[in-house]
Amino acid sequence: MPTRQNKEQRRKARKAKRNKTKPSNRACGLCGKTTNLTKTECCGQWVCDDEDQYVLFSYARNSCHRNHSRYTLCGFHHMEGHAGRWQDCQKCREAFETEMYVWYGTNEYNFEKLPNPPNYEPTRCHACSRVIILGEEAYSYGKSGYSCQECTAKKYDDLPLPEDPLSPADDPHVITGVFPAGNPQHQIPDAQVPPPELDELEAEVPEPYRARFAEICEQTDVFCDAHLNDEYKALCRVMTVAVCQDGSPVLRGKPQSWAAGVVYALGQVNFLTDPSRQPHLTSRQTAEGFGVSVGNMQAKGKVIREGLDLMPFDPDWTLPSMADENPLMWMFEVNGMLVDIRMAPREVQVVAYEKGLIPYIPADQNES
Repeated sequence: MPTRQNKEQRRKARKAKRNKTKPSNRACGLCGKTTNLTKTECCGQWVCDDEDQYVLFSYARNSCHRNHSRYTLCGFHHMEGHAGRWQDCQKCREAFETEMYVWYGTNEYNFEKLPNPPNYEPTRCHACSRVIILGEEAYSYGKSGYSCQECTAKKYDDLPLPEDPLSPADDPHVITGVFPAGNPQHQIPDAQVPPPELDELEAEVPEPYRARFAEICEQTDVFCDAHLNDEYKALCRVMTVAVCQDGSPVLRGKPQSWAAGVVYALGQVNFLTDPSRQPHLTSRQTAEGFGVSVGNMQAKGKVIREGLDLMPFDPDWTLPSMADENPLMWMFEVNGMLVDIRMAPREVQVVAYEKGLIPYIPADQNES
């Protein structure tokens, strides 16, 4: 006679069998795969957890997660912290020229596509008039307008050596937005030297902000020692100087919130959330490390990012160890055309090096 225990075991076995054969409704909304999934931070859709497959600077679009977060209005809207729906967001509309706005809203990396996208005139190469699909093709942009890849190559091959060929970009340490202009200028700390001393940096902070400066640096120092490295520690200190200036909102709110915002803003410049990078932390891990919410950290990070006019691979806030990999550190205007100085003739590189615009002569490195 079957016992109650046997009946319970048979019931569990039948339930386990049903669950095993029951098809899962979880699948990547972009490629359809059903394994190794996660949910997007922006819209909560199931997507492949595959950012670790992306190789930095490969420009490959082989990661569903990365493609959605980097190449859609939905992902952009979330990263910028805009309110409301991305489909109706005027800030998103104003952030892109019409062709790129439509591309970001309607490409294959979207779970939901932009309804009623606006019309636009196609972009054409100023030299040969060929249509350039800005979201898909290589091109350059100069004083004359857009150039397709072929015309860019021809123009670059014919580029003469100018007498004074280089014009560096404006220094982004002249702070705009909520952080007024006129703040200290800084050079990126060398990877081999210790972080700048707090006493030296504190001298560049106005008296009313020095206590808050010390509080934030104490928090970021502890966090970087535990989870990051001395490069992050040094740049966090320098960024805190820039944040703690007259007119800054940094005195409002908790110091740990601003400390988290500093790390988050610096991490966005240096791709801290990219699993292929080391060190690597998710946004949630960073927020939890400071004991604040992700939303609070992102809000403070947004204020810092906009105040300092930061961008990914910002040349003046790039980790020293990533300098060789940062294309923006090697981009200069040569005869009115934006070029990667590493691809220029050695004579041009020498001029750049003698002006102190690049750390070494790339042509000489390639020969050794």
